[in-house]
Amino acid sequence: MKSDTVNDIELGKIIEGCRQNKRSSQERLFAVFYNYAMTVARRYSGNTETAEEVVNDAFFKVFTKIHYLSGEQPFRLWLRRIVINTAIDRFRAQIGDLPHTELQAWHDVEAESGIVEDLTREQVLAMIDRLSPAYRAVFNLFTVDGFSHEEIAQALQISVGTSKSNLARARQHLKTIFYEDFEFSRKI
Repeated sequence: MKSDTVNDIELGKIIEGCRQNKRSSQERLFAVFYNYAMTVARRYSGNTETAEEVVNDAFFKVFTKIHYLSGEQPFRLWLRRIVINTAIDRFRAQIGDLPHTELQAWHDVEAESGIVEDLTREQVLAMIDRLSPAYRAVFNLFTVDGFSHEEIAQALQISVGTSKSNLARARQHLKTIFYEDFEFSRKI
């Protein structure tokens, strides 16, 4: 999808067109914000296909609820919240189908200097993708999007203690993944 940019005045016109259900305005809004929405959705989904579904569902909500957007709230932040909530809704719908992760003893791993800094965005996403959906959701909500444990508990319909526990386990699991990947690449 081609990335596009607009200034505030043009964005206002596009949003007004979307409020009037103009297809051309909806297509333009989608084109301008698709990559941003995919970036947010990708962190929660675990793969590109699911992220695309989340983005499509989120834009459907945007187009049907655009009359709720006030002029005081920046569109980008409103869209971000819709994408996150859409990903959370998908997570909650699938929660019964998810395998439960057994508790394991995790060992601490200290990264060698400079290695973490050299990781690419794709490598970091790939490691996060290997987390269970529950760990990935809590990790992203807390670490990336700045939600409190109380907000996470409410959004995911879990206890605050479960949110804290899942975050700690996600961090430990990421350390383990990093260690395993790093050790593998050192042996080659």
